[in-house]
Amino acid sequence: MSYLVTPFEVRSKILTQPLQVRFVHLASGIATRHSDTIDCFFFVAGREVIVSVPCATLTELRERERLRLTDQQLAEIAAAHLRTVLERGYDATLAELRLSGEELRALARRLNFF
Repeated sequence: MSYLVTPFEVRSKILTQPLQVRFVHLASGIATRHSDTIDCFFFVAGREVIVSVPCATLTELRERERLRLTDQQLAEIAAAHLRTVLERGYDATLAELRLSGEELRALARRLNFF
């Protein structure tokens, strides 16, 4: 499968040069990292960063709000979250960002997914 998240550039509050961000792939963290997440992999200035989405949050959205997010939508939500975090001055040397349920809902609404 191929998901389209256009490469983008982010200006951080703490860095003088913009950061180049490229989406790599989406995978189940259950199988690869033994975590109960869906992982979106990005390269940020040449370093791998994972934005992880807890499966429990996805299940809650599906059961309580009848919202079924596609893999494409998850990739777009993860990219939007990563952009926001980097703009605020996040140090891209950390390898994983965990997306909370509230953040996921807010980004899904902002991107008009529900």
